[in-house]
Amino acid sequence: MLENLTKSMEENIEQGIGLSTIMKLTGILPIMLGTLFLFLPKTAIAVGPHLTEYGIFVSKYVGVFAIFIGLTQLFVSIYVKENLHIFGRLFALGLGSTVLLEIYGWTSGLMEFELKFLFATMFPVSATLLLLMYSIKPEQPKTIDN
Repeated sequence: MLENLTKSMEENIEQGIGLSTIMKLTGILPIMLGTLFLFLPKTAIAVGPHLTEYGIFVSKYVGVFAIFIGLTQLFVSIYVKENLHIFGRLFALGLGSTVLLEIYGWTSGLMEFELKFLFATMFPVSATLLLLMYSIKPEQPKTIDN
């Protein structure tokens, strides 16, 4: 029995953090951003001081949608066991597209480029890379030997 316990502990250490855990952690990012967009649109968004009433409405809309995406990612990471890598790639695509929109905003002049916004963009970039790294090789199902 002690041998089986030791073997199980060694397998857990070798496995490390899995895609499910990474998806849970990266799912918190849209929830946090969505909450900020919902409650503090003029300070959370790069063009916040220039927002009109319609811009604030769109910010709140985007905030609710971001919270929904984050919760979806959390629920998928909890309840989906097979083919989780496909969802990991899908959420990496979504986070990566937000990074591309940020870069478009800077290059087109829609947003002023500031160092703090570059620093803030590193979070979705890191989350995208983590999701891609962990979803490239799907986890093999574990079989129990008799």
